[in-house]
Amino acid sequence: ELTGLVMNIVIPFAPTSKKRSLPVMVYVHGGSLLYGGANLPIFDAVNLVSQSIEMEKPFICVNFNYRVGLGGFLASDAIRRDLRDDGFQGCGNFGFTDQQVAFDWVQRYIAALGGDPDNVTAVGESAGGISISNQLAAAHPPRFRRAVCMSGLSVSIPPWTMEQHETLFQAVCRYFKIDASQPDVLDRLRQIPQQDMANATPVIQGVLSGTGNPCFDGWFYQTDPCEIQTAPKWLEALMVGDTYHEGVIFHLNLLDDDFASIRRTFLKHINDDDETDQILREYDIHPALPHDMLLERVEHMCGDAVFKIPNYATALANSALHDRGSLFLYHFDQRSRLKNPLEGTAYHAHELLYLFRNLETEMDDGEREMARGFAAAWIRFCNGEAPWSASKAEWKVWGPDSVQSVKSEEEDENARSYKRMKRILGMGNGQTWKRW
Repeated sequence: ELTGLVMNIVIPFAPTSKKRSLPVMVYVHGGSLLYGGANLPIFDAVNLVSQSIEMEKPFICVNFNYRVGLGGFLASDAIRRDLRDDGFQGCGNFGFTDQQVAFDWVQRYIAALGGDPDNVTAVGESAGGISISNQLAAAHPPRFRRAVCMSGLSVSIPPWTMEQHETLFQAVCRYFKIDASQPDVLDRLRQIPQQDMANATPVIQGVLSGTGNPCFDGWFYQTDPCEIQTAPKWLEALMVGDTYHEGVIFHLNLLDDDFASIRRTFLKHINDDDETDQILREYDIHPALPHDMLLERVEHMCGDAVFKIPNYATALANSALHDRGSLFLYHFDQRSRLKNPLEGTAYHAHELLYLFRNLETEMDDGEREMARGFAAAWIRFCNGEAPWSASKAEWKVWGPDSVQSVKSEEEDENARSYKRMKRILGMGNGQTWKRW
């Protein structure tokens, strides 16, 4: 599994002593902490770096693989003991420590390629944004100056307790017919091919689209990252955002559900009948809805719960960054025209086509122009500049129809329902939303 820990580096020109040290963007890929990789064509940064040269704001782009799924985040008492015997601390979170090794590599060696190790921006989407959010909360965070969390914060895939991880560990052992109580349990697990382990994961988790969950081990971080919405003081600037139809990624998991099963599952998380029903009323979800309309509203609620409400909570919590003009907020509403089941939606990860500009042959002129504007904002941010001009309680909105604008929360209330999000954020003394 370690042979997959590779890094891709795109530099704007051959490093020479005559050139200034260049800013560095380190991109962390997504995939629910369960799958994905840096070598996918969508993450090819050549077009993005080429645009940075055209803008006379050249930068270096680095992306890398890290362990995901059971190889990256499985934890148990047996694993903790094994690590301790080898002189290490903590448990699980191997994918996060891989990320820290990659950031450390940048600190050590990027200067040899013309990069400035003191001018690094961490950028990630989905589980990549979740990863960066977790690194911001880490007891020993990697070195970077600015952060971009696209469609994902630590609360989006919350860490599990050791007890929760132990339950999963036991389930993994049962699936592979391994006695978890035997001293050779880890040796036997290591003998299982990685492909078999990956294929078994959705069966063991019992859902089509599961997640790899970090471990609240008391070492990687001493405070639950879900309790931290305020950026650390050392962070120079922060950008967070989301897409309009985030919830479509839950569609397959919801297909067989009806109102009763949805409420039952929701109640397990909220653990309060009144609050569960209050939230369902907020989204006008009730038993009389036709199944397609029920799914549409539940998807929207899930998108809010996992992505949009955490972003809004972060926006509200970081007034200090706001006051010094260092917090930037965006929504990506541009609908896809690609001929696939997601056509017509601003789906989760759609904005990556506009950031890396790797499918412009399928875009019309307006979309290509917006892609250049979207990429330009990230290039400016990685160069230490404001990506756009906005005041407090204003969000940059990309799309629909290739329109770019900065909107106040009041102007965008009909599309976004900020007031509803505020009501939900206030429930249960501010704790209910973290349990979704």
